[in-house]
Amino acid sequence: MKQIVYIIMLLILSPTPKLLAQISIGYIPFQSVLIIATDTEKLVWADLKMETNTFASNLNLEISPKINFKRRDWVNYYAGVGIGVNPVYAFSELSLINGYFVDFGARIKPLAKFRNFQIIFEISPYVNQEFKSGNIRTRLGIAWNYFRSKKS
Repeated sequence: MKQIVYIIMLLILSPTPKLLAQISIGYIPFQSVLIIATDTEKLVWADLKMETNTFASNLNLEISPKINFKRRDWVNYYAGVGIGVNPVYAFSELSLINGYFVDFGARIKPLAKFRNFQIIFEISPYVNQEFKSGNIRTRLGIAWNYFRSKKS
């Protein structure tokens, strides 16, 4: 487990310029969630959300492809479906899948000179793996998009 954490930290802290030019890194402080995403300016992109500030055995990850259904200079509106997993559960013979979710969000670019800076707002209905319970989550955070591509 320690090796996995070291590898992830190495990838985050020392990316090559080409790799760095294709990602967005965000943080949602109220839920302690780190977000690593592909270029959020493209029509289709994906993100990986990782809960931080938690026990190592509770390493919850959320993987989600997204589609920008409205892209503007000041804001991108998007939606995506995803799956929540915990890879550590494999060592305990528990189900890897925690649940499923749908994200509806906006990445607001409030500064004209720094369009790579983004404010993230998401509403995300979530259900557990048995579809017996769930909740509606809201998230507010910040991100930096390391590359603004031409819209494609």
